[in-house]
Amino acid sequence: MEPWQIVHNVLAVVGGGAFAMVGMACVWPINQPRRDRPAARRCRLRPVEWPKAWTCGPPEQPFTLADAHAGMQLHREHDCDRKHAAFDALVAAGRIHPDSARRHRLWGKPW
Repeated sequence: MEPWQIVHNVLAVVGGGAFAMVGMACVWPINQPRRDRPAARRCRLRPVEWPKAWTCGPPEQPFTLADAHAGMQLHREHDCDRKHAAFDALVAAGRIHPDSARRHRLWGKPW
């Protein structure tokens, strides 16, 4: 192969690539301007609510519904007094309906 053929082939490949890129740029969708959205709709994540107590002991005052939900989520892996108090608060508020099969079961004890 002669040197001019090598140069011709390289220029043909580079020129063909440039032609393809320009062609794609002509048919690519135009960027549409962003619509302004209210700040509340932009962020769908709720802020993290840190627990007020990091213990497993019974709470000093009755749980609110939000605290009871957080207590059940934080203590779901084990049985403790705080989880029992949260469970009782959610049952009293009507948020949880315990099934009848577990009514007589002792917490933390197998059948």
